[in-house]
Amino acid sequence: MKRRIRLAATAAAVSSALALSACASLNVNAIPQPGSSYSDGYDIVMKFKSVLNLPERAKVVLDGVTVGVVSKMTLSPDDVDVTARVGHGVLIPTNIHAVLQQATVLGDIYVALERPPVDGPSAPALAAGGTVPLDQTTSPPQLEDTIASLANFVSSGSIQRAQNTIIRLNRVIPTSDEVRRLTTQVDDNLSALSNNIDQVDELLDGVARTAATLDAHRPQLQYQLSPYGQVGNERFISIANYISTLLPSVGSVNSGGYWLVPLLTSLADATGALQQSKVNVEEEIPKYRRLFTDFFLPDDKYPAINITSIIGPDGRELSGNVQDVLRILGATP
Repeated sequence: MKRRIRLAATAAAVSSALALSACASLNVNAIPQPGSSYSDGYDIVMKFKSVLNLPERAKVVLDGVTVGVVSKMTLSPDDVDVTARVGHGVLIPTNIHAVLQQATVLGDIYVALERPPVDGPSAPALAAGGTVPLDQTTSPPQLEDTIASLANFVSSGSIQRAQNTIIRLNRVIPTSDEVRRLTTQVDDNLSALSNNIDQVDELLDGVARTAATLDAHRPQLQYQLSPYGQVGNERFISIANYISTLLPSVGSVNSGGYWLVPLLTSLADATGALQQSKVNVEEEIPKYRRLFTDFFLPDDKYPAINITSIIGPDGRELSGNVQDVLRILGATP
């Protein structure tokens, strides 16, 4: 009886040991995964500097389409060899660039294959077992570096300076009489232009007709501007001087120059208008200089933004825990 009990206990122990060893050899990645296994494809190796949080069976995407999965990752002294199983018939150029990306902030990391620029030279397809070198891969940034950059940005006071700049601009621009006068002057000028747009149309129409007339008489103009035409003009002017001297009725302004009166009047009015425009411009330049040197540039030297409230889509106030987050990041004591 004792012998039978001893044999039964031994058999139970052996069965338990075999069961435990079988359970220990099980692996989650050995369980068949849903989707294509790409068993009819081929393997390629991609060398990464770091593959932080890259899971096995991660998808490999080319041109927005999943073309394979990650089958194995091997750690070497200088890099990490990521083996991917690519589907049959998928052609991957040798100058492909592999990047570890995330579709969302909390999503799994996957391998994105990015083609070179279209205007670049064409490259042959990557053969089975081929390798994408380290200089053609991009690893994800370290989480510590991202948090450190965020902490430096928050603690540097850039947000505060930008907010102070905006507050000062809001105080200066709406209450500045100079800005209001400037906008009023611009409004008056635009109103005058719109009220006299028909005259501008007539001016442009006259310029267009003059250009058309000159274009129609291009051969005559070319002759007048040629060396022969210049000699002819010079001789004509000499003859006209003699005739003006012989005929006082033509050469004398007193007897034959009344036709110059409207021309001189128009020239006087145009000169006066130009002089007034020059005076107006000289009066406005110091005001522009004072606006930029005394108000805009001092406020733009240290731009900052002061965040006083953050309201979510549901109307909740989200800025209550900002101080705790900044304390965790080391931005505040």
